Amino acid sequence: METLKIISSPIVTLFVGGLAIYLYYKQKIENKRDAAKLILQEIRYAEQQIRSFRDSGSYPLSTKLLPTNNWHNKINLFIKDLNESEIDLISRFYSTASYIDTLVNKISDQKNNSVIPVAATQVSVPFSPQQPPVPGVPLAIPIGLQTFEFVSQTILLEISNKVEFINNTAAIEKLRNIARNKVKWIF
Repeated sequence: METLKIISSPIVTLFVGGLAIYLYYKQKIENKRDAAKLILQEIRYAEQQIRSFRDSGSYPLSTKLLPTNNWHNKINLFIKDLNESEIDLISRFYSTASYIDTLVNKISDQKNNSVIPVAATQVSVPFSPQQPPVPGVPLAIPIGLQTFEFVSQTILLEISNKVEFINNTAAIEKLRNIARNKVKWIF
């Protein structure tokens, strides 16, 4: 009986240690797979928005190409799987999409801060005795704002037309393979 205790204690310890190591690596692979799925989704969405801009000529001011920048946060997970040129390709795409987001955000801020002329806002509203009439305030659009908006739109158009779509490249195919990778249980 004493011999059984002496033999079983190291076996149980070895089994528990092996299980802990297995679970650690399983979780690491699952985190990498989930990150690859998120990055693929972000790239697909950003490319879809850029294609839509090329067709319609405008970005929705309320949406971002990259709501979250998972590539920036998770690039370290893919260093062993992608070569330098593939990492550069994805980083360049994310950088360009992020710059487009910045331009759209600045244009949106400028439009939200712009002042509309009174003549453009004249709406005939019937007089209500409960609400006193509001005197008109003369408004104008500053010349600098119009120039800034034109320059921003020009840069936005130029950058958007130069974006290189990467969804069908070898780098993205490697990310797809990582995203499909399943961790199999031994038992």
